[in-house]
Order: sequence, then C-alpha cells, then structure tokens
Amino acid sequence: MVWWGVSHQGVAPFYSCEKGVKTGAQVYQEDMLQEIVKTLSRTLFSGQEWVLQQDSAPAHKAKTTQEWLERNVPAFISTRDWPFGSPDLRPLDYKLWAVLEHMVCRKSHNLESLRRPLILYVIMCNIIIFK
Repeated sequence: MVWWGVSHQGVAPFYSCEKGVKTGAQVYQEDMLQEIVKTLSRTLFSGQEWVLQQDSAPAHKAKTTQEWLERNVPAFISTRDWPFGSPDLRPLDYKLWAVLEHMVCRKSHNLESLRRPLILYVIMCNIIIFK
C-alpha cells in the first residue's frame, strides 16, 4: 500500500507500508494521518486553508478515521459527502495512479523494485508539475 497526497501547493511526502503490514484504520491513522497529514498545515500549506479529500479505501471510511479527522484536520470531505466515482475529486485514482501502475508493473517483481520507480515519479511530479 502506498499513500501520496497531491495539491496545487505541491506534493506531500510519499509513504509506502513495509511488506506484510495490514493497512487497517489504526495503521492508517498512526502512520499516514498522524505522521504525514497532520503536519501538512505547517509544512506544505504554510498555514493556508486546505481540505483533505480521500478515496473510499476501507481505512479511510472507518468511523475511527472519520473521528480522527474531525479532531485533527482543519477541513476534510467526510464519507457522507463523497460523490460516487467522481474523477474531478479523485485525480490520483483516474490518472496519476494509472500512469504509475503502467510504469511500475511492466518490469517490477518485488517490493523494492516497485518502490524505486514510484518514488522517482513522485519526485518528478514535484519538480515538473507543481513548481
């Protein structure tokens, strides 16, 4: 499982779980939300207003995750407000992940060989698309 945040301001740090880690709600909250997302207000967004939009992964929809977001993120689109299958609100799902999947899957055979091109692509996007 990988996590990557993209915005007009740039990209959030890329995160990939270690092999064998089950990415349930608790792992998602502790590893991604607490360690990466919670810091975005002062790092990527430098105190500016921003809104978190997630996809419909089970860990994102979990009641405990939604409660965590209410307590820790300035603004987010809750599960009750998600439009079904909207490519406008989920550009990662409809374009960037597809490009990444094509790049990575054509020659990758293990976790490390998957991770390297993903990280390279994230760096390229940060430099080219968002700067």
